[in-house]
Amino acid sequence: MQRVESIPPVLEATIRTQLRERQTPGLALACFDADGIRFAGGVGHADLARGEPVTPRTVFRVASISKLFTTTLLLTAVDAGLVDLDAPVNRSLPPDLRITTVDGAPAESRVRSLLSHTSGLPAGARGADLGNRALTRFTNGGPLRSLTDAISGLRLVPRPGERVIYSNTAFNVAGFIAGQAFGQPFEEAARTHVLKPLGMNEAEFTGRRVGPGVATPYGSIVPPAAGPKPADHLRLVATPMGGLTTGVLDLTRFGRMVLNGGEINGQRILSRQLFDEATTLSTRNHPELEQGFGLGFKVQTWRGRTIIGHDGNMPGVATQLWLAPDDGVGVVALTNGYSLGVPHTIAAAALAHALGLPPDPTPDPPADVSAWEEFGRRVEGTYELQDSQMPGLVGRVANLIGKVRLRHETAGRLRLDGNAGSDGPVWLWPDGQLGHYRVDGAVDPGINAFIEERSDGSHLWLGHGAHLLRK
Repeated sequence: MQRVESIPPVLEATIRTQLRERQTPGLALACFDADGIRFAGGVGHADLARGEPVTPRTVFRVASISKLFTTTLLLTAVDAGLVDLDAPVNRSLPPDLRITTVDGAPAESRVRSLLSHTSGLPAGARGADLGNRALTRFTNGGPLRSLTDAISGLRLVPRPGERVIYSNTAFNVAGFIAGQAFGQPFEEAARTHVLKPLGMNEAEFTGRRVGPGVATPYGSIVPPAAGPKPADHLRLVATPMGGLTTGVLDLTRFGRMVLNGGEINGQRILSRQLFDEATTLSTRNHPELEQGFGLGFKVQTWRGRTIIGHDGNMPGVATQLWLAPDDGVGVVALTNGYSLGVPHTIAAAALAHALGLPPDPTPDPPADVSAWEEFGRRVEGTYELQDSQMPGLVGRVANLIGKVRLRHETAGRLRLDGNAGSDGPVWLWPDGQLGHYRVDGAVDPGINAFIEERSDGSHLWLGHGAHLLRK
């Protein structure tokens, strides 16, 4: 058995500071390469009432890291000739579950568009039982008893392919199709065709998992926020979007498979062609952005290298899986708190430590400061989320409450407050041509952003799928 080194002291000190400042009880971390684990450990508490510490074997909800496994299952069905990535989604759905446009016509979305968040299916969290019957029914637009309920009556928002809309619903549809292809419920198909071949013995797709050895989520469910209150009564009825439970040691097996080009211990999990498609940037929300999606995988640039993987966030949970394929190194950080910035910050710090990178320098001021300052003053103001807002009354209320404020600070630098998913303020540093920025924030450090002035207002594209408009 491989001897696993503990977390280096300098990283552990950073972790403890993050946990204390961001109301996060505990974190598990592992760093690995294609051959094995470099270091792993746990900091803080898995359960406060039991006084149970986090260890490398503590099981967490991994939230949207689950989407990488749903992707792998669907691509396994494609490899087996059971699903056609380029066929219409509706061809793989029974008549009563077929997706329509807003006008009621059959949707033309292709299967691959489910995995790249370009299907036109809306944002939101249909498929989650919030622990309150009335609130759950309202959020889901009806009763929620099964995955089938979560994908019933779906309608597109825009035309497929026009925008990146991060859609949990799309992955629930993808998971349903994969299960149907194998003739099994999604959870059973995922265990048989993905988790077991990877040797992930502690992993399980399940709506809820509690007890000793399992990290209790902490925070508020409605609205989602950090805090000391257990949030363990939330249950995912639709598990393809985020229902995987496992620990960092198990997740290193998936990461090693990716670093080895789709195989592990001599066993090929995905064909090379599909693996390359999944991990190559193919879809982004604006041509000027450097980050976006392959199939299921988030792809971005960080410190001059390509990073692939996925993060996760739900009430009481924040996670990050980062892989640097060209360097052959990956990290995974799992927490039982809502602050998404914690696993992002720690994953970046751990990867920098593993690669021996120096501290990231502060960007130099632009050559033409006056032009940037004038531009910054023109585009500052209050912005609204476009495209990715939840449909119906829930989305309208969220837009009314969740105003995003952009303001110019100095030398062309902008500050963004209130953007969903940013987990705190974000600074945009001038980077190259006017309107191009480099992002400095707790979440997705190093990505770029782009602001464009149009006749209908100033547009801001940020992250992997955020599009905001100041009217």
